[in-house]
Amino acid sequence: MDNKELTECFAAAGSAHGYKTVTARFAAFRDFKIRWSRTYKWAEFEVSDYINGAPNDIMCAIAETIFDKIRGNEGGYPRQVIDWLTSDEFLGDKQPVYARRFPGFLGTVEGTYKNLDDSRRRLVEAGLLEDDPGLLIGWVTPGKGKAVGHASVLMKVVGISGLLDSEGIPDSLLDFCLYTQTAHVSMGFDPARGDRDTQYEELLSLFPDRDEQEMELCRRKLHFRGRRCPPGANTPGHRPAVTPASGR
Repeated sequence: MDNKELTECFAAAGSAHGYKTVTARFAAFRDFKIRWSRTYKWAEFEVSDYINGAPNDIMCAIAETIFDKIRGNEGGYPRQVIDWLTSDEFLGDKQPVYARRFPGFLGTVEGTYKNLDDSRRRLVEAGLLEDDPGLLIGWVTPGKGKAVGHASVLMKVVGISGLLDSEGIPDSLLDFCLYTQTAHVSMGFDPARGDRDTQYEELLSLFPDRDEQEMELCRRKLHFRGRRCPPGANTPGHRPAVTPASGR
């Protein structure tokens, strides 16, 4: 599908909502997303090129969903779109592209001191993670932040910060950090699902000594998405603050 065909889908959907002029083009975003600008009768879209190559009915269903979203309907993508986005074919084609666009993603599990495959194996043996061959795990070059990792639910990619590749990091802490990211992927991709925060919290509660691991992260001034340590949290006896964690 080229930009002309893409525009045809979005223009047809826009016409049904009263838009007179609609244009759309593919863009090489890192993540799967769609950006738009609009006025009362005009709209322009930048559409993630991860969906370039989608069947026409899928692309047009995505366009219709976006216009529904603009009108305030948060119903999410129809099942046919979710099924296509979570298919083995989509993952096989697009996961390598995402991995190349992931800043600092090294694509290797072997670190200087730690091996992420060993950590994954321990999680599988503990019954905390399914042995999914489609899950891609690798080290990420540390940036300025202190997040322990990042996960893409759609692309089934988990990047773990090289800050954890240290002799001073216990295996149990590394395993917990990896688990905080794989838990997002385990919940699956469904943007309209409303109970992700609750399910994520339930999954975290399955990890042995979860509270102690979170306190250790705070002591080291590290965090994962949905958890931030308040001032003084790196002092003994301080329980980390809990805020909702959203899925991706």
